[in-house]
Amino acid sequence: MPERTRFATLLAFVLIGIGALRVYAVVGATPLLGYANQFDMRRISACVGLWPDLPPAARLQAHPTAPIAHYVRGERRPDECYWSSELLFVAPVAASLAVGETVKLRVIGAIKAVTLIVIAFALGAMLRRWPAIALVHGAVFALVLCDPNVTLWLNTLYTEFTAVLFAYASVVLVVAIVMRTTASDAPSSPQIAALAMSLIGLGLSRQQHLWLPALLVFPLVISLWTRARRSTLLLIAVVGAIAFAQAELIGRHPTIAQANNADVVLGAILPASKDEALTAKRLGLPEGCLRSVDATWYQPMGEALDATCPEALVMKRRSLAALIVTEPVTLMRAALRALPQLQDWRLGYLGSVEGLQYAGSDSVRAVGGALANSTGPRIAEIPLPLFLQMLAASAAIFLASAVVCVVGAVSRRCSPLALRYAILTSIFGDGYVEVARHAQLAGVSLYASVVVLAAALFAPLLAVFGVGTGRAIGAAAAFAVLAIGAAVASQAPLHDGMVTAPMAFGVIDRPRQNKVPAGDVELSGWAIDPHGVARVELLVDGGAI
Repeated sequence: MPERTRFATLLAFVLIGIGALRVYAVVGATPLLGYANQFDMRRISACVGLWPDLPPAARLQAHPTAPIAHYVRGERRPDECYWSSELLFVAPVAASLAVGETVKLRVIGAIKAVTLIVIAFALGAMLRRWPAIALVHGAVFALVLCDPNVTLWLNTLYTEFTAVLFAYASVVLVVAIVMRTTASDAPSSPQIAALAMSLIGLGLSRQQHLWLPALLVFPLVISLWTRARRSTLLLIAVVGAIAFAQAELIGRHPTIAQANNADVVLGAILPASKDEALTAKRLGLPEGCLRSVDATWYQPMGEALDATCPEALVMKRRSLAALIVTEPVTLMRAALRALPQLQDWRLGYLGSVEGLQYAGSDSVRAVGGALANSTGPRIAEIPLPLFLQMLAASAAIFLASAVVCVVGAVSRRCSPLALRYAILTSIFGDGYVEVARHAQLAGVSLYASVVVLAAALFAPLLAVFGVGTGRAIGAAAAFAVLAIGAAVASQAPLHDGMVTAPMAFGVIDRPRQNKVPAGDVELSGWAIDPHGVARVELLVDGGAI
């Protein structure tokens, strides 16, 4: 390896080292840094009996204001367990504890952190034959994977970090295998085995990701079909088994499906319809369900949803899929309403610093130092029209990348697949409830795509290190022009769509019931709208106030 090329490879490892320091700045900080429990951590706790070190009744409650540093071994609740690859990190710690024994949540975070860093160095070593790719990998790791947007998931029992970890490993392994086969070398058995394991970890991280492994390896299957048939068949079998296991074998608590259905049907689809009664009829819902439009599982609008609209709670997803033919505009409007919420990379509704109330990015940076600086606040400050144009640009890159992946069997830019998949499954998998959190892979993929594109545009500078860049600059310029064109072209349609679609969201805190006694009634709640709230109307017996 020439001296200058060796220097480029060394620089790639230095970037990984910088990323490792950023990880430590969050995981090792005191007080504890990590997203607070808004309830879902209970599902992993139930599997292994590891609960917040609080009085028994409080252990089962949500604590969204701040993370809790100590956990205690208690009873398992198998009926509430959410089986996930997250348990690979949590179960060994829980198994090492006696009932009543406590552990710092930071221990689990440290195990995840070490795993992430070891995987990054291993992947960096795998890519050292291609210094340009290794440098891009190092930059993506340091800037994207080690951003607090990701690392704040480490000191938690949420499943989001596991999804990001295995998606990252899968994408890089696909790149390494394609680079190797491009050089007329067959993929090695360890690489195929590592890819299979990372796909399993990704597919089993969350139920919404059951088809994501298939999307990621689709271009690779095309590329390897004629030269490595056994490896290809193995990957097909793995992704098929993942989807089957998630859909049919792994049991989920029935309330999860009911909550998701309520959030999608009542909270997202019907509010986006121009004719709620017609859409409800097409979904097979009775007229009584219309009184629960805009309700969600957590905000049922003062009603018991299992009484007012039980049909929505048990609806099959094929009924929603039928709307693609009968009401595509309704689905587009539902997706459009969610896009502004994707801008909240900070997850401001969850506290991030132990002992503080809803502490956000500024407090995280104050505790963790400069290395704990996050892109989240900067994304939130972007004007909404510009952010939506960025999403439109990413859609153009996604389409172009898909064509390149399929036609050329080159999968260097497959992360946009994860971006679009994450957005759609978050909206149509759980409505608007925590869209930004459920679509965490979308933010990571979008950020990574920007870093890769920027690195390719500066590819000529790598010539200083003796690194051949080939057609990288031309390809990057073409993608950039395509992205800018898509952003400009999308401006008017997005503006018009947001003007006509019902973009506002709100909650009435008081009164808690839809039916109130005669006399004075106190009203309180909140409302938000991307265009600003002009007025609030109250419908009483069909009349507006």
